Amino acid sequence: MLTSNSYSQNIVYANLDTIIKTSDVGKKIIVFFKDKNNKLNKEYKNKEKIIRENEASLISQKNILENEEYIKKANEINQEINKFNLEYNQKMKEINFQKDEVLKSFQNEINKILKEFAENNNIDIILSSNQMLIGKSNMDVTDEILKNVNNKIKNFNIN
Repeated sequence: MLTSNSYSQNIVYANLDTIIKTSDVGKKIIVFFKDKNNKLNKEYKNKEKIIRENEASLISQKNILENEEYIKKANEINQEINKFNLEYNQKMKEINFQKDEVLKSFQNEINKILKEFAENNNIDIILSSNQMLIGKSNMDVTDEILKNVNNKIKNFNIN
């Protein structure tokens, strides 16, 4: 048996990903970590190039060097490659961890704005559009929240 409830709720939705990616601070965060990744990749490509040159040089000396000396140098290069890979992976993990922490902090600031927005506009529920199938476009408050985020979050510490 279905019953009718006279209490109606004011429900809207917003796309949080769009807010994060297109807000002024969100764009700065994305560019900051993209630049950090690019810098790390460039640095490690240069190191990789040097290791590959050393490896090619050793291979060209294979017939000149005694077998024991060749094996010793080959092992040294392999150790250098392993160290290189470990360092690179560790630095990438650190950057990704930093990025996650900064985005969590930014999202906490956005959540404060969402709460204030809901209170000021008598909204009972704000849904994430990512978890909805469909909704009327007049219920989408993404643009309004994006404006609030841009107006209220000016000085955000990325480091």
